Amino acid sequence: MGKLDGHCLCGAVSYTSDADPAFVAICHCKDCQRQTGAAHSIVVGVPADQIEISGAESLREYVTVGEDHGTDVHRRFCSNCGSPVYTENGGFPGVLILKGGTLDDPSWLEPQVEVWGRSAQPWVAIDESRPRLERGPGG
Repeated sequence: MGKLDGHCLCGAVSYTSDADPAFVAICHCKDCQRQTGAAHSIVVGVPADQIEISGAESLREYVTVGEDHGTDVHRRFCSNCGSPVYTENGGFPGVLILKGGTLDDPSWLEPQVEVWGRSAQPWVAIDESRPRLERGPGG
């Protein structure tokens, strides 16, 4: 069992990886809000070549364009249950951005940074222990 094991709601798509996360972040962007139906998304970056995905035939894709970097953002979700599973973002080549809620054990997640703070809901308190960037990294 890998450190980063998880699956969609129905279990049709699962993943495993022993990689250390490249980052753990809270994303307040409007697309993450809409995709999750929540105020923000907890995301975990993992090197794409260090993760194994099972049930990929059940994945569907929705593509948007990243506001900061102007490149395609490929959002992958389960076609059976609709769970968002991961994203490939042109601003982070070679990294899969897992949705933290799909991890089998998300209890260890400790976000290091918040991105797209300018889109944060006003009732989401600022945590002084981590930076809240107005836009994405480098944006």
